[in-house]
Amino acid sequence: MRAIMMKLTMLKSSVMKSSLMSLALISLLGLSVTTGAKAADPLTFGEKQTIRIMAGQTIGFAMQAILGINQLAIISNRSAICTSLVGGIGGAFLAYNPAIGSVTYESVVKDQDSLAAVKRMKNHPAIYLAFGGEKTKEENLELLRKVLSDMATLGYNGKIIFHVTTWSQKQVHDIIKTDATIATYLAKADMTALTLDLPNSQVALNRVTLSNGELKLHEFGRVGLRQDLVALFKRG
Repeated sequence: MRAIMMKLTMLKSSVMKSSLMSLALISLLGLSVTTGAKAADPLTFGEKQTIRIMAGQTIGFAMQAILGINQLAIISNRSAICTSLVGGIGGAFLAYNPAIGSVTYESVVKDQDSLAAVKRMKNHPAIYLAFGGEKTKEENLELLRKVLSDMATLGYNGKIIFHVTTWSQKQVHDIIKTDATIATYLAKADMTALTLDLPNSQVALNRVTLSNGELKLHEFGRVGLRQDLVALFKRG
């Protein structure tokens, strides 16, 4: 009888150790103990596009309501996600004041596209630069570098607006470190950058200055984000 009780005790101890090891493994894998599923499902491609369309609506509204721009030019890379963003921006921008609002859009894939786009937009009061989407930072960096170089060459003197992703990836920061011509041009330019503040469900608009190789933000306005959009951002 005593031998049987010892065997039962050893078996119970073995089962407990096995259970603890399983729980530890589940924790390391980032799984739920109760469901065995990940905490949040990854965004579908459709949801990624939805984020850009909804965010674009917020941006388009801000361009007129806060910046007071009636004519907006937009340059982006040629990707489905950036195109969705531009659609959202353009729709909200035109809806804000349809009697006077106008939008011009160009997408760039290679160097030749950039010069043609900037030439067509040279007389617009503001150019919005959106380089993100499915492209890598390196791909976007080179496209933005060419666009800014062409803007400098053609002497564009309107407002330059950098999209949230373009700014957060520090694309502009990297370019001015290696291209003195663009750095000199931007030091005299009228620049605005958009930054995301998810904890407060807002997008901030910032005037950008460049002095002694350092970019600084000076916030001057904010717009709110819808809660369903914030929820998608947090999952992304």
